[in-house]
Amino acid sequence: MRNTAKENSPATIDGASLDVLPTPPTIHLKTADDVRLEMAKVYRDMRQGRIDMADGTKLAYVLGQLNRAIETGIVEARMEALERTINARKI
Repeated sequence: MRNTAKENSPATIDGASLDVLPTPPTIHLKTADDVRLEMAKVYRDMRQGRIDMADGTKLAYVLGQLNRAIETGIVEARMEALERTINARKI
């Protein structure tokens, strides 16, 4: 068992090798802006060779789909609010 995590930092145990690894940072993807920032990180990592282009392209595709889902949810919520307002005025 190897310990590559820094002392007093969050650690994760790899179930296969039982190595102690640093816990990866949490990626926040709740808003379109969060997704945009993550896409920019993926792009920079591809340009700098830290992520293979094929892997980065797949990540960017998934992030794009997530962004569309977030945008759709926002549009639906706004439409529902407008419909409630219109229906309330009809009464």
